[in-house]
Amino acid sequence: MVKFIKTKFNASFLIPVGLTLLYVLLPTANSGIDGYAYASAIKWGHEMVWPHHLLYVPFGRLLFLVILFIQPLVLMKLVNALVAGVCLFIFQRILTELEINYTYYFVIFVGSCFGMMRYATENETYILPLLCSLLGILYFIKNLKLQKNGYLIVSGLWFGVGVLFHQIHGFWYLGFAIPLVANYNFKKAFVFLASGGLLVISVYLIAYNYSKSATGIKQFVLHDVYAGQVNTSIGLNNLIMTPISFIRTFIQVHGYMKPLLMANPVLFVLPVTFLIIGFISIKTIIKYSTKQVSEFDLFTKAVFWTFILQFCFAFYSVGNAEFMVMLPLLVVLWLVLNFDIPTKPVFYISLMLLFWNVVFGLSPAHFLDLDGSKQLMAKMEKYPNAKWLLNEPQKIENMLDYYNGVNASNGKVIRPFINDTLQITLIKNFAKTELLTNCFNNGRHFGRQSLTITSHDFDHYNNFNRSEIDSVTYFGGTYFIEKLSVK
Repeated sequence: MVKFIKTKFNASFLIPVGLTLLYVLLPTANSGIDGYAYASAIKWGHEMVWPHHLLYVPFGRLLFLVILFIQPLVLMKLVNALVAGVCLFIFQRILTELEINYTYYFVIFVGSCFGMMRYATENETYILPLLCSLLGILYFIKNLKLQKNGYLIVSGLWFGVGVLFHQIHGFWYLGFAIPLVANYNFKKAFVFLASGGLLVISVYLIAYNYSKSATGIKQFVLHDVYAGQVNTSIGLNNLIMTPISFIRTFIQVHGYMKPLLMANPVLFVLPVTFLIIGFISIKTIIKYSTKQVSEFDLFTKAVFWTFILQFCFAFYSVGNAEFMVMLPLLVVLWLVLNFDIPTKPVFYISLMLLFWNVVFGLSPAHFLDLDGSKQLMAKMEKYPNAKWLLNEPQKIENMLDYYNGVNASNGKVIRPFINDTLQITLIKNFAKTELLTNCFNNGRHFGRQSLTITSHDFDHYNNFNRSEIDSVTYFGGTYFIEKLSVK
């Protein structure tokens, strides 16, 4: 007689599955500058070498050549959504390896943070390297438990692949190397750094030779820094933007929330409920959490150093939220290793984060037109012979290139470098024909851009006549298209 063994069904895997479905079903309809740039490169096969995130575009191009029936912008959002789900599975596995109870509560928390949701639903370069670094962490833990250098080699390789997908993950690699060196585990440190390090160096040398770059190898590797594409400085904006971006990594806060709340007053219940539940839950966590001595001391130090390095660079990058997407995950890892945390209040906070970020984050980005970019493109088709002086020229250029072909934007878009005498002269020449602009009376939502980018001094355009000829209305705002002509 066959005996059936009853096993308890473990439904914890449904948490990553459910969050993945959420990411897949609610991709952003308001892609940014970089999202269109990468999609254009993937679609048309140009600009294959991006040193700052070396593998992302070639990987996307390869996928697109295999799956031609899905356009690159849609394809890469889908890829990031699915990979984000895998990240949550791996994170749950890491917590299990660390012998943490009720792992699914912490998985819900990380998966509901706005940083994860935001980049899981956009064509951006931050989710794929996160997966690689999480795999590196998983094998790092296996090495600590089993003391097999093979796992350390695999860990280093995964960290190296993460660096190749985005250089920011070099801080993860370094963060996990520091405690090895500090504990005088020089052999292990060498094995760990050599495995992924040799991979990174080899791939960069191949890419450098392929690109036929006229610069030196150092300038090639740090291209975005030398080109001024990475905003790095120390000043007042760092102190303002870093805490704002850190908070927004957990919970979405943006200028479009005001018109959203005004249009739907019932949503005011969410902030009130969130404050009440958040206050009670955090108070409970603080009161009932107990300090514990981690069995994984070296790993705990690695997580700490990784967080410090990552956070400091985000601060140096004027609080760049893109470099903070992984911080909630690191915070959770460090806390569960050092404290026995009551899980029910974590669950309540996670549910509130989930509802808040779906209502104020994913849903508006998916269902609403938040900046009017696509409408502006339609206006450009309406006035095909015009030159356009735009307040966000790079995004429109990337959109034109993506939808219409490489260099489709050439000659159409003028960048408002108003302090450049030559540029003003060129604009005056264009104004003798047909020059249109959206730079005046621009109803932009309050956000990071309005805080960190100095407005153009449009007093330089006092020598022009301005006449409104059209407008673009998007959710919560309107801006006007004006014709400029020389007085």
